[in-house]
Formats: sequence, C-alpha cells, structure tokens
Amino acid sequence: MFRPVQLTRVTIQIPEEYISVVMAILGDLRLLHLIRVEETPLGRMGYVAHVNIPLLERYDALLIRVNGLLEELQVSGAAPLLGRAQQPDKLIFRLEEECAGVEQQALDILREKKNLHTTLGKDQDLIDRLRLLEPLGLELGRLAALRYTVFQVGLIPEESLERLETSLGEIHHSLIPIERKQGRIVLFAMALKEDEAVLLRALKSAFWDPLALSTELQGKVPAILEQLTEEREKTAAELTELEKRAEALARQYGGVLLQLREQLLVARQLILAQQKFGQLDHTYLLTGWLPLALFEELRQRIMAASADKAIVEQLAPEEVKEVRSGILTIPILFNNPALIRPFERLTILYATPSYEEVEPTAFLAITFLLLFGLMFGDVGHGGLLAVLGYLIFKKMYRYLDYGIILMECGLSALLFGILYGSVFGLEDLIPALWMHPMENIGYFMKVSVVIGITMISVGLILNLVNILRQHRYAELLSSSGLAGALFYWLLCALSIRYLLIGPPSAGEILFAKAAGGLLFVLMIFQHPVRQLLARSRQKREGRFSISGVGVSFLESIVDVLDELLRYLANTASFVRIAAFALAHAGLFMAVFTLADMVRHAQGSGFLYWLSLVLGNVVIIGLEGLVVSIQTVRLEYYEFFSKFFRGGGKPFQPLL
Repeated sequence: MFRPVQLTRVTIQIPEEYISVVMAILGDLRLLHLIRVEETPLGRMGYVAHVNIPLLERYDALLIRVNGLLEELQVSGAAPLLGRAQQPDKLIFRLEEECAGVEQQALDILREKKNLHTTLGKDQDLIDRLRLLEPLGLELGRLAALRYTVFQVGLIPEESLERLETSLGEIHHSLIPIERKQGRIVLFAMALKEDEAVLLRALKSAFWDPLALSTELQGKVPAILEQLTEEREKTAAELTELEKRAEALARQYGGVLLQLREQLLVARQLILAQQKFGQLDHTYLLTGWLPLALFEELRQRIMAASADKAIVEQLAPEEVKEVRSGILTIPILFNNPALIRPFERLTILYATPSYEEVEPTAFLAITFLLLFGLMFGDVGHGGLLAVLGYLIFKKMYRYLDYGIILMECGLSALLFGILYGSVFGLEDLIPALWMHPMENIGYFMKVSVVIGITMISVGLILNLVNILRQHRYAELLSSSGLAGALFYWLLCALSIRYLLIGPPSAGEILFAKAAGGLLFVLMIFQHPVRQLLARSRQKREGRFSISGVGVSFLESIVDVLDELLRYLANTASFVRIAAFALAHAGLFMAVFTLADMVRHAQGSGFLYWLSLVLGNVVIIGLEGLVVSIQTVRLEYYEFFSKFFRGGGKPFQPLL
C-alpha cells in the first residue's frame, strides 16, 4: 500500500536441455514480468529464441478437441485451481492421453446425439410442410406419377396471386389456394409438362417459397403425417435417452475437461513466452521483473533443477542501464489489501503510476468512500446499495470488483445516513448524530470547503514526496511544488482565521503580504533563472544565446497565475459535496410531495406507497449515478491532478 511491490531485474542463463523445466518453474511462480529480448542489447544483435512451433500446434489442436467436448457436453463453470506447472514438452503426452480417454467414452454418444438432432429437425420440418397440404387430402404418390402435368406446392404473398394469374394467362394451368398463413397463401399450382419452364418463371417472379417434397413419399398426406409423427416420437425418445447419457458424461468428465483446458492454456502460454527469450548457441537467456521477495526461491529452484549449470542474477531497478536511459519502464505490481484492491480499476482509468511515484489507490479508496457517503447519505438507500453490491459479489464473478466497491459505497452512505438521521428520506425515525443537511446549508458548505482544502493539501504533500523520490528538486520552487503549496496554505490559513476568529491583525496581514510576495517572486523567477544558468553553461561552451529569456519570464508569470487560480477553483469545486447532498434531500421532498398529491387525487393508499417506492428507485438509480460521476470528477481533477503524473505500465505476469 502507498508503494507498488518492490521489484528486481532477474536475468537467467540456462542450457537448452533445462529450458522446459525452467519454464515450469516460472509458470509455477507466475509473478514474472518478462522483458522481450529485442529490448536488450542481445536482441539487437539478433540472438532471439524461436517458439517450438510443432509443440505449439499440438497444444492448439488438443485445445480445439477439448473445447469441442466441453461445448458438446455443455460443461461450464470456473476453471479449477492448478497445482505446480509442468514441463510443456512432457505434459503434452499425458494431456493427449487423457483427452483420448474422454473421447473414447463420449464421441459415439455425442455423434449419435447430433445425428438424432438433425433427423428430428428434418422430420419436424417435413411434418410442418405436409400439414399445410393436409386440407386437400392429396395422394402424393399419384401426383408424382403424373406424366403430362407438373405441380408445385408452396407459399406466395397474397398480393402476388393476381399477378401470378396474369403471368400464366397464356398457358393451361390450375391454381388452388389451400389456406392463408400470416399474409401468405399456401398454393397448389399445376400446368402441362411442356409449360413447366413458364410456370417456374412465373412463380419465381411472384416471390414463390416452395415446399420441397420428396418423391419417395407415398400415400395420402394424413397417413404420411401419422407415420412421420410416430417416427418422430420414437426419435425423440431415443434422443432423450442419449441426452441423459450425455449429462452423466458431463458430470463424470466435466471437471477433468475443465482442468485439461486450464493446463493446456497454461502450457501454451509458457511456450509462447519463448518469443521473449534470447538464445546463444545452446543456451537460453531470459530476463524480466520479479518481486524481490521471490528471487531467492526462484534462484534455488532453478539451480536445483539445472544441476547448478544455470546462472541466475539480479539487479536493482536503479542499477539497470536501460531504465536510467529511458529504454525500459519498470512495471507496476499493485500491493493493496483486498478491500482497497477493487479501486485499482479507477486508478488505472486515470493513469498507471510510475515506479517512483506514491501509489494513490489507498488515498483514492478512502476519499472516494468519504465523498460518496457525504453526498448520498441515507440509511435506507445505503443499505440497499450494500445488499446489491453483496449480491453482485456473490453471484457475478466477472463483476466482483464492482460488487465490492458498490458494497463499500453503500456502507458509507448508510453511515452518513445515521449521521444525518435520514431513513428513506424520513428524518424523524432516528436522531441525527451530526446534522440535517437541509437545516444547516451554510455549515455544510463550510465543511465541504474544509474537506476540499484537506484533500488538496494531501495532494500537494504527496506531490512533494514524488518530487523528492524522483529527484526533481528544481520543481520545489515552482507553483506546483513547495512554493505553490506554501502560498496556498497561507491563503487557506488567512481564510480560516477570518471565518473562525475574525479579521487578521495588522501584524498577521504584514507577515502574509511579505511571505506571499516572496513566494510569488520565487515562483515567477525560478524558471527564467534556471534558464539563464543553463545558458551560462552554454556560453562557456561557445553556444550562448540570450534570446528567449523574456518570453520565458512572461510564460512563467502566466503559468504561476494559472496554477494559483486553479488552486482556488479546485477548492471552490468541493462545494458540490454540499450541493449534491442537498439535492439528494430535495429529491426526497419532491417524492413525498408527489406521493401526497397522488393520495389526495386518487384516495388510495396503494398508489401512495407505489409512488414512494418508484420515487426511491429513481433516486437510487439517478442520484447514485450522478453522485458517482461527481465523486470521480473530484478525485481526478481536484485531487489526482495535484500529484499524480502516471506514465507507468502495468505488471504483466507470465500467467
């Protein structure tokens, strides 16, 4: 918390015959962020390892087979936890054997089940087509045996029937409508065999949808339907039995297949990781970032597995030449407790912190919950949000983080609801332990400003910590550094002194003017002076140019004024805390007023309570969304902007 996990740069040289076992060890530890060899001098020399393509293809083919079995057996569920990762080149034989064993038991059943599904679908389709012809009582065998006439059966739009009659006016034909179906006519059409081409062209131009009937069908349509229905019922019974057997197979082999798939994915990822390796003759070289606490375990396991033939070295981040030159960026592995970890999503949405920065997630979590509770304080609404968050946390694994955030926000709102004495907008059920917002508007606004000053001050302090960590000492005298922070705190101290005690004394005003003036001058002149000093060094080298100093001075004045005005605007922006808390209470008043109007107009208690329920649902949905957005805005624009620069990249574990 406050800092990412401390990392170390690991470099491993391993003989070719041990690369598979080393990959298994890396997969077992998981927390290794590999660096592509192309980003190192070895990669620029062309010593890039190659992926074992034949082995990868075997894994891909086996993964397709396993996924096919999972789909056919309709197996779903979370992937099981795996033990130690195994060597990919040896693991493949066991996985192929296990998959073949499941296929031997399941493929015949699944294949027969699929065939029966197809047969059942075809039978049902034929039955549906024949039922359209049932009113005529046709004998299909006799129709198929006609020598001098041809017939067609199908559906045609009602509006096309007259046009079809006109198109066939010059030939002998017969059109027999059977029945109407959703704006279309089931039509029996006949013509002389010699006019078959004319009939087909006319039907096609009339948007004809033919009912294809097999010439093998013999007998009258009702008898055929009876026979087909019996066959379909028999097929359905066989399919039901097969589905039961398939369900039993899914219960028996579902866990095995899920574990197989997970092992395949892990092994496949380990093979693909070889793209980032380097290779010199018969020696592999890999490098990456590892948590410092895991280095000794990694070294011991690799040395034991390679009979002490490997070389495992570590280097502190600040000693890595590529890091100092800016070629490599140290990745960020967050280190937060479980209740704070979900807020990492909000941190990353703004930026990924750099390795030297203060990791801001803990500050974000605390202030986010504080601001949300202040603006959305109500026991009833907070309790509902907490319950909803808990349900998401328990039932929807994909949205686990959001469930935790919603649960914590609900509890914060519930706590402030107790402080406000508000339960679903009713302020007479429990006493307010702090205040009723609508009755203390001026006081609440002052509290909001104090919260704003506190958060901005914390941001300024964190910025000073970052400046010292990153050795950006020249920024201490800037408006965003120590000088700007002191100027802001001076103004805040005078304002608080005036509000709490009264106007400052003459001595205090004189001190404020002197200190503020000195800080203002320092902030304005620090950049031009640093520029002049840099130019003096250039002059000694014969490259001195005085042009541009005046422009730099004007830019410095503008930047300082802009930054100081931004401090004031950021502080005033926190008044929205009180504004949205009052809006929350005002919406309650509107809902109760509307419910009273409905009860008086309709004289029904049911409609009164329905109005209250619907009104509260609207408040929770609308106000909850608006408050969340405003809280994120205060975090990003008023708090993070004071110290958080970002520019890092996330830690990407091997698995």
